[in-house]
Amino acid sequence: MAWLESKTVFVSTSLFCLPVLALCAVLCLPLVILATVSLYISAWAIHIGQHASNTSSWKHLIHQLPTRPLSIIDINLNASRLILAWITLIPSLIIYVKWRYWTVGRGRFSHIIKRNLVYSNDDQSTCKLDMYYPDVNVTTTSIADGSTTTSTPIILFLHGHEDPRLPNHRIFYTPYANTLRELGYIVAVLDYRPNNHHAHQDIKEAIRWVYRHVCASSYETEMIYVMGHGTGAKLAFEVVLEDIFNKAKCHNLPSSSQGSDMSNEKHDPSADGYDYDDEEEASTDFLPGIEGLLLFAGVYQDEALRLVKKHHELFETSCDLIDFFPRILFVHGDKDSIVSPDESVDMYNMLGEVLPADRRVQVDVRMRLYKKLDHTRCITALIPRMASLPDKMQKTLTKDIQEFIDLPSDVAV
Repeated sequence: MAWLESKTVFVSTSLFCLPVLALCAVLCLPLVILATVSLYISAWAIHIGQHASNTSSWKHLIHQLPTRPLSIIDINLNASRLILAWITLIPSLIIYVKWRYWTVGRGRFSHIIKRNLVYSNDDQSTCKLDMYYPDVNVTTTSIADGSTTTSTPIILFLHGHEDPRLPNHRIFYTPYANTLRELGYIVAVLDYRPNNHHAHQDIKEAIRWVYRHVCASSYETEMIYVMGHGTGAKLAFEVVLEDIFNKAKCHNLPSSSQGSDMSNEKHDPSADGYDYDDEEEASTDFLPGIEGLLLFAGVYQDEALRLVKKHHELFETSCDLIDFFPRILFVHGDKDSIVSPDESVDMYNMLGEVLPADRRVQVDVRMRLYKKLDHTRCITALIPRMASLPDKMQKTLTKDIQEFIDLPSDVAV
C-alpha cells in the first residue's frame, strides 16, 4: 500500500512538473539562442582580430572561422580569462600612471626611458625596444690609456607569449623594468615576432643593437645579460647557446689556429653596418659575448633539450666551449600551472650531465625552485602594488638577481 501511495505521489508530481518545465524551456529558448549567437559572434570577432593581418583575403578568413561548439567555448573562455587578468592589473596601471606623471614627471621620464627604438629593419612596426637607464652609473677609468667606461650591467629582457594573464607587449613591462632599473641596471625590453624563426633573428639583431649601443655609450661590453620569461627564456637559451656552439665549432677547425683567421677572434658587430647584404654572411656572424642568462619559468622541452643533446660531444672535445659558456640562473615555481617546473629541472640536470666533470666547477649554473611561485608571479612579484607591503616573493627574487649579476670579482667564474 505504501508503495502504491509513493508511486501515486511520483506520478502526480511528474504530471504537475512536466508542463511547468516545458513552459520554462519555451520561455528560456530565446535566451539560449541569444547566448549562443553572442558566443559565436564574439568568438568570430576575436578570431578575425587575431588572424586578419596574416590572411591574404577576407574570403579565406571567413572559411577559417571556427564552428565547433568546443572551439567557440574555448575561445570565449580564454577571452574571459584575459579580461579578468586586465581587471586584476588595474591597480598596477594606477601605480604606473602615478609613477609616470607624478613621481617621475615628463622631463625626468625622457632622460631615464627611451621609447620605440627600432633595432631591426626587417619589421620596423614590431622590432622595437625601450631602454631604461638608472639614476647613477658606476664609471671606471683605464690606467693604461685613460679611457672611461661605465661598468653598469645591461639586461636585455624577453617577455613570453604563453601566459594569457600577461599582455604580449613591452609597454606592460614598464613597472617590471623600472624595478630592475632602480636596482642599478640598464634594461632593454623588446618586442619580437612570435614566429620561432623570426624570433631567433629578431633576438640576435636586438643583442647586436644593444652591443652597438654599449660601444657607442662607453659602457662595459662584458656585462650584457639576457633575461627571459616563459617562451622568452626558451628563446634566450636557444639563441645564445646555438651561437656559442657554432663559435666553438669554428674554433675547432684546423684553420682556426692561424692568426690571420678572423673566426679565431671575438667578432665586433659595431664595426659592421646595420644591415647585411649577404644572407650567408649574416648567418655565420657571431654574437657578442653574453655574460649570463636569467631564465624564469622557461619552456625547454623538445627544441632546447635537443639542442644540448645534439652537441653533447662538443662539450668533451672543445677546449673553448666552456670559455664561451654564459653563467645561467634558472628560476621556477612549484605552483606553475602553465609551464611545469620539471622543464627547468630537466634542463639543469641535462647541463650537469654534458658538462665535463673536470671543468664543471668553471661553469656557474644555478637553480632556484620556489614552492609558492607560479608562472605569472615571476613577473608580477617585481611590479609595485597599491598595498603598502610588496609581494612576499619580491625580496627573494630581487636577491637572486642581484647575487647573480653583482658577482664579486674574486669569485667570478
